[in-house]
Amino acid sequence: MSDARDSLLARLDRLEARIDQLEATATSTPSPAAPEGPTAPADGDPFAPLTALKDLLPEPGGVQFTGAVTVGAGHFEFQWARPTQHLQQTDWAEHADTVAALGHPLRLTILQHLLEGERTVAQLVDELGLASTGVAYHHLTSLQAAGWVTSPRRGAWALPAPRIVPLLTILIALEKG
Repeated sequence: MSDARDSLLARLDRLEARIDQLEATATSTPSPAAPEGPTAPADGDPFAPLTALKDLLPEPGGVQFTGAVTVGAGHFEFQWARPTQHLQQTDWAEHADTVAALGHPLRLTILQHLLEGERTVAQLVDELGLASTGVAYHHLTSLQAAGWVTSPRRGAWALPAPRIVPLLTILIALEKG
C-alpha cells in the first residue's frame, strides 16, 4: 500500500509543478515581436518557449501554442497544449468541417474584420462590398457551424474569445518561410 501511496504523491507533485509552470506562463508579460519573424525573449534564449514545453511535456513531447494579443475586439490571452500521444490517437477527420470553414477567401476576410470587433451583417456587406446580405449570411452560417463565429445578438456577429488566438496561430502556421 505504501508504494501505491508514494506513486500517487509523486504524480501529484509532478502535476502541481506543471500547474505552477502553466500559471507562471499565463501571467508573464510577452516580449513584443518584430513585424517580421520572432525575436529572442529578454533572457536572450530564442528557444525559451521550446525549452519550457520540453519541461512541461517530456518525451515523446507535445505541441503548445500561446498568445497574448490586443486587437479591436479587446485583449485576449490563451494557451493550449497537447501531448504527442493524444494528438496521434485523435481522429483528425473529426476536425475536417472546422478546417474546411476556413477554406474560402471571403470567410477569412470576414474573420479578419470580426477580429476588430463585433459587426452587423449590414456593416459586413458595406465594408466588404458584398452583393447582398444573403452572401454574408451564407458564409457566416458556415463559420458559425464550425465554431469560428457567434451571434451575440440578432444580426450581429463576433469572434468567440477562445477562438481568437487559435485563429491567429493557424495563420502563423500557414506562413511560408
